[in-house]
Amino acid sequence: MFGFFFQMFLLCAGAFLAGVLLTWLTMRSRESVVEVQPLSIMEEPAATAPAIKANSRTMMFHTPESPYYKRMKGDAFFHSPEDARRAGYTMWTPRPRVPAGA
Repeated sequence: MFGFFFQMFLLCAGAFLAGVLLTWLTMRSRESVVEVQPLSIMEEPAATAPAIKANSRTMMFHTPESPYYKRMKGDAFFHSPEDARRAGYTMWTPRPRVPAGA
């Protein structure tokens, strides 16, 4: 019984070491080719960044003037309200307040 566990241990250890060796050999050959550029966290956003966020489920878009603009994630983005309207989206509108007694 102990011999079986020992054989399985040697088989797993050998497979692991072979995988490590193959990974190291393939990565070693790529290190001389790939040049890593450091990322700057403090970069300014691009000037042409989309300013309109839209929700494809509700087919509504929000401009920066919308009270929901900052908290909505948006799954579609447009550069102008005209682009959003051409795509079939409608602009957000404030909901009418319903009296409490109604």
